[in-house]
Amino acid sequence: EQLGNEADWGAMSEMLKRFLWLSGEGLKRDPGCHIRAHLAFAFGRLEYHAASDAIKIGIRTIQIEAVGGVPFDTGAHLRANCALALAQLNDRDAVFEIAPLLFDDGSNGVTPLPAKLQGVSLVRASTRIKAAEALGRTGNQAALVALAIKLRFPGEEEAQVLQECMQATVDLGSEHSLSLLAPYLTHFDPGIAAYACLMLARTRKPEVPELILRCIERLDGDSLQAAILALASLNDEASRKFLYRLAEDPRKEVRQSLLEALRESEIPGDIAFLKSLI
Repeated sequence: EQLGNEADWGAMSEMLKRFLWLSGEGLKRDPGCHIRAHLAFAFGRLEYHAASDAIKIGIRTIQIEAVGGVPFDTGAHLRANCALALAQLNDRDAVFEIAPLLFDDGSNGVTPLPAKLQGVSLVRASTRIKAAEALGRTGNQAALVALAIKLRFPGEEEAQVLQECMQATVDLGSEHSLSLLAPYLTHFDPGIAAYACLMLARTRKPEVPELILRCIERLDGDSLQAAILALASLNDEASRKFLYRLAEDPRKEVRQSLLEALRESEIPGDIAFLKSLI
């Protein structure tokens, strides 16, 4: 949607004033940060550029509250919505403001947490997931620096965060996608390895088919099917040679997944190969 008439702009102006007023005493005026989170979403969706400075206040908001008697940072989802909003507004400072959220776990800020909060998990992975998504949406190559650091030094990061970083890296068209994603093909989590196959397939680099084929050797179940579909999505002649080699795999599961992938294909060569197998 886009802002149209004068009434629309007037309403957004009032929403912006409300956001700033709530931010003045967030804990008292907007416990849980719910109102500001919804407003930030609206600012981004409606591309209300006048809200950029206010959104930058929101993206840095930390609001510790007792949730079920446990200290919790209720500002996490506000920061996530603000990150997406800045990306949608194409704000010139978007990458600068969003990138730190990719490393936001609630315990690594400049100001140390009070002793009574040490060890408390204050920020859920959803904030970092949205930060990665937002970085991909900026279209700015500068965002690749933060994404590369996270992918190369993931620590104990959640799978969904890493997957979103992979997608953002590919969305940005990074020439470094292969070097950043290929190591994940040997990840201990088969779901992450399969997702790396899917994202690498999107790059269509010539090295990808052989890399995916090697990864398939260690996968099974849903992850195996996803990796084979990734290989099947590369419909050039060179990639087909690797795909068809799966028909000789000693594992029945691999051959069955290959058949299922070929049945979905409309490529003449695939149809002919499928008939030869059946």
